[in-house]
Amino acid sequence: MTGRLSDDGGYSLIELLVVMVILSLVVGGIASLFVSGMNSEADQNRRFQAQQDGRLALDKLRREIHAGCTISTPNTYNTAVSSVTIYFSTDNCVSGTHTVTWCTSGGSGRFGLYRIVATSCTGATAKYADYLTSGTIFTYLPPNSHLVTSSSLGAGTGAGAIVTQDGSSTLPRLHVDINLQLRGGLVDGYRLVDDIAFRNGVRACSGVASC
Repeated sequence: MTGRLSDDGGYSLIELLVVMVILSLVVGGIASLFVSGMNSEADQNRRFQAQQDGRLALDKLRREIHAGCTISTPNTYNTAVSSVTIYFSTDNCVSGTHTVTWCTSGGSGRFGLYRIVATSCTGATAKYADYLTSGTIFTYLPPNSHLVTSSSLGAGTGAGAIVTQDGSSTLPRLHVDINLQLRGGLVDGYRLVDDIAFRNGVRACSGVASC
């Protein structure tokens, strides 16, 4: 009986430790692959959602501008701003119950796009898009594409001004430039740019942009 027990095989402590180390390395590698795959999928979903929200926000903004006739601050034109208040013909193109304000809020390369039925952005909580890289996304272009040369009028005479053509009898427009990017340094940002006409606006102001 003693001889049989002494012949029984087994694992030494060193062998067990070696097996455990190898197994932990294999399991750790597999777990890292799963975690990396899950993070990549979540990142793709967030990116798709940000792009989808941007498209839907621009679509809603486009429909409201098409229905509008002017903005609350037409004198500040050809200058990129962070907020725009739209007046509608149902209120005789002045401030009224249908007045809508779109604005951006945020900082450090991440801004949200908000909408509120009011004459200012104060209290806006309805966020329509996120991860905008800039807050100044709105540029008003007055009817007849009028562009003066006096910087005192806020006419956007700097390098960022949009080149227009006088005498073209165009409707007033809102230039919207939305750049979406989840993280800094990414090369696959998503950009939405559009010139949207106020279909109820006038085509000429006799050389005055603020009509």
